[in-house]
Amino acid sequence: MNKKKVAIIGAGRHARVVASTVLAAGYDILGFYADDPPKFGTSILGIPVKGPINELDPKDCSNAIIAIGVNEGRKKLSMQLDFNWISVVHPFSWVHPEVPIGEGTVICAGSIVQPGAKIGSHVIINTKSSVDHDTFVGNYSHISVAHLAGGASIDEGVFLALHSVVLPDLHVGAWAIVGAGSVVTKNVKPRTTVIGIPARVLQSKKE
Repeated sequence: MNKKKVAIIGAGRHARVVASTVLAAGYDILGFYADDPPKFGTSILGIPVKGPINELDPKDCSNAIIAIGVNEGRKKLSMQLDFNWISVVHPFSWVHPEVPIGEGTVICAGSIVQPGAKIGSHVIINTKSSVDHDTFVGNYSHISVAHLAGGASIDEGVFLALHSVVLPDLHVGAWAIVGAGSVVTKNVKPRTTVIGIPARVLQSKKE
């Protein structure tokens, strides 16, 4: 039986991790597509960077995944392009079988997602992250080696930086950023950056 072919959109450092996850999940990779001319003709994990994104025709390969770490970038491309966005789970992670996972989501090696969690679309649950029971992870969020405790929730586009923690039953609003090593001990407003232990507001952006 032939493996399903997948095109990877993006050719940066995160694309290498996504590609290894796609391969480990049992797919074949058609190639990488990115609007970065110096990378055309190079390869990642022995797989070619074929050219710009507009050269990828859904008729040639309908299955794709966005390998871009910037949350806003993933959202923009997912809305511009018309592909069958696959989700991939690394076999060396553990995800409870009843957890719903949205399209285009990547769950990397060593991650744990417990029962009762709900994972949105085009989410990155990066290496060794944990998402505990009864949590909610909004579309386009990125959990970067971070920890979401039981009952906690993060809305669309949230970035939890390296080794950050959201304590139980707390909420992080849309497009907020939780800085590396921070511990969220109270709810975080949308489009706010918080840092420290306990996490405090660094800056706010206009809606």
